Amino acid sequence: MGPSCRRYRRLWNSRKTDQTMKELLRQSRAWVPVLKSAALFLLPFPLLIAFFVALIGGEVGRLAAISGAIFAFFAAGVLTWRGLVAQARFFLGQQLDPPTVPLKTVSAILTALGTGLAAAAGGHGLAGVGAFAALAAVGYFCFYGRDPKRKRIDLPEVAGVNRDAVIVQLKQAYGRLQGIEAAARSIAVPEFVERLKRIIGIGKQILAEIERDPRDAARARRFLHLYLDSAEKVTVEYARTHRQIRSRPLEQNFRQLLVDMEQTFEAQYQKLLENDVLTLDVEIEVLNARLKREGIN
Repeated sequence: MGPSCRRYRRLWNSRKTDQTMKELLRQSRAWVPVLKSAALFLLPFPLLIAFFVALIGGEVGRLAAISGAIFAFFAAGVLTWRGLVAQARFFLGQQLDPPTVPLKTVSAILTALGTGLAAAAGGHGLAGVGAFAALAAVGYFCFYGRDPKRKRIDLPEVAGVNRDAVIVQLKQAYGRLQGIEAAARSIAVPEFVERLKRIIGIGKQILAEIERDPRDAARARRFLHLYLDSAEKVTVEYARTHRQIRSRPLEQNFRQLLVDMEQTFEAQYQKLLENDVLTLDVEIEVLNARLKREGIN
């Protein structure tokens, strides 16, 4: 092995290590907050002692308040855990939308309820119970943060266009772009990462144009349903194979596919602006067939 090859391999290993560390850091930033949900399971432990004291003393009202507080804290812990897991997957691009139900908000209400019941069981008056409940809700949001917002797709009313169907298509398309973006993070070749960033940027422009004029969804039907799906699968497959083997022919094949993908994305965007769809449909069919046939093999 010559000196140039050794230098190339060292450079490759260094880039791969840096990319791996960045990915691990990104994953940890998303998943570590999930551990904070344990606080809501630990919080009611002192109430267990009060529960048995009230049970032995036959204090029915106090026993009911303590039982309600324990249940509220436990339910808040479960929902918070689910909400933080969903948030991590959303931030990592593993799911397009956060949960429909705002789990953190529901958990904050339950935490406030549990705190209020615990305060009532401790003999506090109505004002004290309300103050403790309000502080618990504020503290919850300070510690866990608010629910992530769903991506809002607001289409204008256009005669002859099924808005709901177009919204579903756009959500699926945004999800595929997220899949390409997530796969790009595990690729250690800067050239490929930059090309994929440009491809994703053009893809978002295409989707923004469809949002502006939903009639473009029909013109971009093949692009949305066929090409984006194939482009995501090829990118994800390359990222997976890329971590296992180092192959120049593999890189060259993927490089050419990226060049063609970028040109096709740009052509789709320009054709939408020009309302010219017939020639582009043929181009997309040809390149989509190539993506499926060649992939990255």
